[in-house]
Amino acid sequence: MFDVTAACADVQIMDRKTGDVAVVPKRKKVAIIGFATNTLHLVPWQDPTFELWGMNQAHLHFPRRADRWFEMHLPEYTADVRDPTYLQFLKTTTIPVYMIDAYDDMAASVRYPIEAAIQYAGRDYFTSSIAFMLCLAGMEGFEEIHLYGINLAIGDEYFYEKPCAEWWLGKLDAMGKKIYIPTASSLLKQYYRYGYSIDARPNQMTKMLLTNRIGQYRDQAQKHLNDYHLYIGALRECESLLQVAEGLDKGADVVLMPAPPVST
Repeated sequence: MFDVTAACADVQIMDRKTGDVAVVPKRKKVAIIGFATNTLHLVPWQDPTFELWGMNQAHLHFPRRADRWFEMHLPEYTADVRDPTYLQFLKTTTIPVYMIDAYDDMAASVRYPIEAAIQYAGRDYFTSSIAFMLCLAGMEGFEEIHLYGINLAIGDEYFYEKPCAEWWLGKLDAMGKKIYIPTASSLLKQYYRYGYSIDARPNQMTKMLLTNRIGQYRDQAQKHLNDYHLYIGALRECESLLQVAEGLDKGADVVLMPAPPVST
């Protein structure tokens, strides 16, 4: 967990209900930090020109400092089995924690200024914590926005959260903000230029190979399953005949079951 005292700016909550926060000295650069480990080593932990913003249970990956936090889930969805101490962290931290509302049992919680955010965006388009964070960074006039530990490449993140985050990045870029995204991130990245090159998406051949192998293994598994049932039937038949033989040895009469009628 990060050491709050290592934050290189004085961050004060002015009004919890409006989300008004004062930062001294005011900085021009902000780093938005997520969970993906492939770029966390690039976070400017020691650079005093940055504000560092974290979200959700990512505080487990913050070894040094954070200046603001974001937990944009309803209280009943806030707890997380991955970190049984997370709620305690939210209740005891002294840095601002942007939430859907300011809660009495979380003294540092501040209400996210959603109305102002929608007005700033020109539309109600927020499908992830990243979108809320990017919007606030724009509203507060940061000139340079860095993203670390953020890929949005898996499952629902890819289909719902990534397009929204990239829309915000495009909007902020058009407004003159300097956007930095590590090369290893999947954000704002094309694998081929449509119409100019052959579809050369990474892993495409690997996916085809694996798909073919899955089909082969499924066919083999079905064949072995059929063989299994065949041998189980033969096994049961032999077990029955063995019982008949043992019965004959002990003087039992053999009772032949009539053959089942043939349907016509």
